[in-house]
Amino acid sequence: MTLVTTRADLISYYFKKDALLVLTSVQAVRPNLFGKYELSDRPENEIKRAAGEYLIVDQTGIYLEKNRLLTISKEEVRENSKYRVSGGWLHGVIPNDSLPCALDGDTYYFLTPAKTYLFDVNTSPNRLIQITASKYALFSHESNGHFSVVVANFVTGGVQLNEVVLSNEDPNNISKIEKKEEELTTDDGIKTFILSPSKEEWETFIFSKCLSTYDSYTRMAP
Repeated sequence: MTLVTTRADLISYYFKKDALLVLTSVQAVRPNLFGKYELSDRPENEIKRAAGEYLIVDQTGIYLEKNRLLTISKEEVRENSKYRVSGGWLHGVIPNDSLPCALDGDTYYFLTPAKTYLFDVNTSPNRLIQITASKYALFSHESNGHFSVVVANFVTGGVQLNEVVLSNEDPNNISKIEKKEEELTTDDGIKTFILSPSKEEWETFIFSKCLSTYDSYTRMAP
């Protein structure tokens, strides 16, 4: 039997700023949770692990660090004194550091780390909410003026990243949130809701029944 989900069943949702005020906001996660975490060793993570993807938790926030493949031509290295290649290492891309590179024809290929913050302590009005001693909600301010959320659950030896999943069916039925506004419906029938959960709805419904893990990381040795 194949279960088909129609467009009418698909919804998207954001949270209003006022709804965050009933939650406990903190500046950072507990320092004992700081560290570097690598993707769990599973078949579906093989490509991302090989490319180099890590979750970093430190005093600046919580962010993903991924390697990007970039190129530079031999001509650019030769004519621009900023760059230099020595012993397979490219100098000049990162201040006071070098990156391993490989030459293919007239082009050098190299990987450079890029950060994508899930929560940045220096970015307002993003908010970090402490749910429990080991679980934090990372709210990001979106272009429509409302918030999306990722929940980081620090477990023994690692951390799980969770999304909030709401649907039109139990047990995570969006109808259980009393205060909500239907903002628009797209041409393909996807409804967008702006939600204002109460403190009780956050605690007993959203943070307890509506979380789905999409990535797991293992803590690396210092």
